[in-house]
This record gives sequence, C-alpha cells and structure tokens, in this order.
Amino acid sequence: MHLALTFMTGRKDPHLEWVLAELDKQVKPGDEIELIVIDALDRPAQEIGFSERPWLTNLIESPPKPNAWQGKHRLTDREWWATANSRNTAIALCPSDVDYIAFLDDRAKPGPKWLDTVRRYYKHRDAVVCGSYDKIEGAPDAQRKSEDHRRLLCPGGKKNCGGGWLYGCTFALPLEWALEVNGFEEGCDGLTGEDYIFGLMVGNNGHRIDFDPNLYVLQDRTVGNETCKGSYACRDKGVSPNDKSHAALARFGGRKRTEFTPDLRKLRGSRDEWPLWPLPNPDVRDWFDGEFVRDMKPTG
Repeated sequence: MHLALTFMTGRKDPHLEWVLAELDKQVKPGDEIELIVIDALDRPAQEIGFSERPWLTNLIESPPKPNAWQGKHRLTDREWWATANSRNTAIALCPSDVDYIAFLDDRAKPGPKWLDTVRRYYKHRDAVVCGSYDKIEGAPDAQRKSEDHRRLLCPGGKKNCGGGWLYGCTFALPLEWALEVNGFEEGCDGLTGEDYIFGLMVGNNGHRIDFDPNLYVLQDRTVGNETCKGSYACRDKGVSPNDKSHAALARFGGRKRTEFTPDLRKLRGSRDEWPLWPLPNPDVRDWFDGEFVRDMKPTG
C-alpha cells in the first residue's frame, strides 16, 4: 500500500506522536506512507510529535495555502475556521506518485483496525470510506464523552450511506476522486460544513460513500485544545432555515465540482512554486450577503 496520510492541525498540542505510535502497531511489510502535515501555526513537525519511522517514506510540511481567513495573509482581524483550505493544501501537495489519500484530525488516536480498514478500501477502490469517532474532554479523567451517533444507528457500518455521512475526524478515498470535484468547497471557510458538502459532491459524481466504524479515532478535546470551532472563529449568518449553512447546502450540495476553490490540478503542477501561490483578493466578499470578508466578525 502506498498511501498519503494528511494530519491537519491548528491546536496548541496536536500530539502527532499518538498517531505514529498507534500506526507502528498496524503497518505491514511493504506499506509506504507519505505524511503530509498541514499546521495552521506553521511549526516544524518535530515540535508537534514527529519522529522518523521506517514505514514513513516522506514528510511534507506546510502551513495552509494563502487564504482570506487564516495565517499571515488573512484579511480578517483574527483566525477563522478554514478547514476546506487546509485540506485542499494537502491535496495540492500530495506527491504525484501517490493516488490514495487519507485524512486524520489532530489529537486523535486511531483505533486498532484503522489502517486495516484503509488498506481494504485502498485495495478495492469502490467507495469512499468515512470513519467514526468518540470525543473525550477533561483527559486523563475523561470527565465528558460524546459518541458518534452514526455508530449508534449503524454499529455494523452502512454501505452507500450517502455523502451527508462524511464528517468527523477521518476518511479516505482515491486522490483522483478528490480532484474530480476540485477538493473541498472553500465557500465553506468561515462557516464549517465543508466535509459533508465534499461527500455530497463526490457522491454526485457517482462514487459510493461507506460508513465503516472500524475506521475509528478517539479524540481528546481537553480544555485549551478544544474543537477548532471554539478556538477559531466561525459564523452562520441569518436565522434558520434562512441562514448561511442552509444556503451553502442548497448552493453547493447539488454540485459536482467546487465553486470557490482554485484549480487544484494547476496548484499541484506548481508545488515547487509554493511561495508564489495566489494571495487572497483583499476585496473578496462573502458569497452569502456580499459583506467584505475583511469586515466580518464572529457574531453580530
């Protein structure tokens, strides 16, 4: 198996070492894993838990590509949620000889069957696999825990669950399927919801989506490293059902390709020119109501 594994973070203590230590137990002879670390805080991977492994054939490190919401080129007065942009950065930086990509959130320990599940879908390539999660807050005492309701509904998994079930921490698919839809809809940055919108688009292109609870992670969201929705600003404008999140579903959910994401195939061709990647337009407006992004606030 030749796999690109994307680890994405913007938290203070992302604990990449948890992932590496767990995969040490799961790799098999012949596995080649290329690790892509996208860190919104732009730290060397060694500072967030990276160390060499014989099964790791490559390490690619990068901050998220320039965008209006996050990082040194942001237009907003604070850091905002921009997960679509971060995942698209990983897609753009994925080496050309790798054709399968898995995504894993930070502060997450993969379950004992995580890599076997990826390996099975890697072999058959007949569906996107979306995984399951539980969340603990207050570690090490695990005072609060939330369970993935999809696993409660379908403890044995669900084939052809639909793109709306693609959310939450971990999933994997052929890279070409991600490029077919041009990655994650960056119109969801500043809002959230990019994951299930991506799933719907991939499904609209005729690809099956499976929910497999064996692709499982346990996430630690200890105070101080809480969900990015707490650490990073986001805003759903309007009042339900006439709000931005419903408008995003209506606008993007029926599409087969993203609307606001730059052409990732072209970016992939310019990986060696990363510093020259496009900067955000300073006059970009929110597609929902026309407000300048530079003037947006989390509430109001």
